[in-house]
Amino acid sequence: RPHVPGEGYILFLGTLEPRKNIGTLLDAYASLVGRRSDSPRLVLAGSATPSAAQWLERLKRPPLAGRVTHLGYVPNHERENVYAGARLVVLPSLHEGFGLPALEAMSAGIPVLVSDRGSLPEVVGTAGTVVDADLGLAPVVVAHADRAQHAAGRGALDPVGDDVAVRLAVLAGVAHAAQTTVP
Repeated sequence: RPHVPGEGYILFLGTLEPRKNIGTLLDAYASLVGRRSDSPRLVLAGSATPSAAQWLERLKRPPLAGRVTHLGYVPNHERENVYAGARLVVLPSLHEGFGLPALEAMSAGIPVLVSDRGSLPEVVGTAGTVVDADLGLAPVVVAHADRAQHAAGRGALDPVGDDVAVRLAVLAGVAHAAQTTVP
């Protein structure tokens, strides 16, 4: 059943390791916060590897302090609760085997933003937003924020800030996820 809370957060679900491109995600989120003070919170849900120490330290300093939460490992039986508060799921991976969180999010009716690496583009198909991992997320996130600021007057669609776009992304994601089989 589709569920996108109006006051929900941006969610990353996965291990905090270099191949998941967490540094780029934090850079993009910092850019978003700099452009749009009403940005949804960012939640990082996943185990932190030793290489994640630098990212966790960044969460303690502005502009991320108080805006980004690290939940740690989320057991499978608690994932539904974590997804329930998400407005958008972001997976900026440089390498991804299957991308199960993207499929789970779409099945739950949550829009997804993924990188163009590994299986992620195939998993989300046209039901999600696919970005170039080499260019980084920051330009895309800032562009979404800019579109959201002007959406009310122009009728533009923005999956981060526009309720109509969110609903369309939800419907596309649920339909795509229903047709996808997990090997």
